[in-house]
Amino acid sequence: MKKNIAIISVFLLISLFSLNAQQDLELTHRHEVKLNLGSSVFLAFPEVSYEYILSEDMTVGAAMGFGFDTENGDGYSFKTTPFLRWFFGRNALQPATGFFLEANGALGTQDFYRYNTTTLNDYNWVSESMFTAGLGLAVGWKYLSRNDWSGELFMGVGRNFVYDKNYDDVSLYSRIGVSIGKRF
Repeated sequence: MKKNIAIISVFLLISLFSLNAQQDLELTHRHEVKLNLGSSVFLAFPEVSYEYILSEDMTVGAAMGFGFDTENGDGYSFKTTPFLRWFFGRNALQPATGFFLEANGALGTQDFYRYNTTTLNDYNWVSESMFTAGLGLAVGWKYLSRNDWSGELFMGVGRNFVYDKNYDDVSLYSRIGVSIGKRF
């Protein structure tokens, strides 16, 4: 009899703790909007992202950016990047913070510039655009303040599977960011 009471007590205690943890997650803000300052300032590629908290250690989101200086940057005139993040080190007070691994995809258009020789002494500057698509991985770290402002650093690389084979340098894409955002 004492053994049954002890087992029932343990199950009740575990269920109360898990219910409390679930209620804490339900009380937190689940939406986050961010601006990637790193790509905006250094690459002339402003990127805005949205992230939704699925659980304490899992988020899903998407980033979208437009390139203004495709000649000197990485060449992307448009890129959208859906991602899934897995956070390590649970913090019940601030879910989805700390070190994370990211699996991402990228869809975009990339501009290329090259010289086209039409005659012996005449050079023409030619611009071409192409669609690219790929998958990649990134690592990063996210901080959340008491006022629900977030900051994150991340870096990664991906492999383009859809691209023009004449351009070998576009088979990879980078995922680098220094972002500031607000959780709501």
